[in-house]
Amino acid sequence: MTLRQINDNWVGDGIDDLVAYFAADPNEYAAHQVIVARCAHCAGQVFVLETDESSTCVRRTCVQCDRTIFMLDGEEHWPTEEAEAEYFVECTCGEDRFETAVGFTFHDDTPDSDVRWVSIAVRCTADGLIGYCADYKIRYGPSHHLVDAV
Repeated sequence: MTLRQINDNWVGDGIDDLVAYFAADPNEYAAHQVIVARCAHCAGQVFVLETDESSTCVRRTCVQCDRTIFMLDGEEHWPTEEAEAEYFVECTCGEDRFETAVGFTFHDDTPDSDVRWVSIAVRCTADGLIGYCADYKIRYGPSHHLVDAV
């Protein structure tokens, strides 16, 4: 693992560094659990990501098998106007392929309670740059099912 900070940016060499990023640079609420995104069809771990205008809905397309799925509860909240939904996540280097992980913060600091906060972090496969592409509060319950919808 070689998670490191270069100037104001976090950089890593693989999935383990992406997971470690949640502890090194926590958002408003520190993650209690981190889950790495994997394609259910082919087990691929590299994705092209698309988000809505508010960055609270994310869908990912597996680079290996080209399957697209919504992450978490994104399908329920995805904008109906297609023009509002076409924000592709892109690294400052111009690449759009990322390893992805989701950090969950629970209400009661226990892994079986409702989700309070969700943070989606990405690591660019080209230059290793790591950052958050979505970060938001969950305002409904029950919400623990989101842990299984990465």
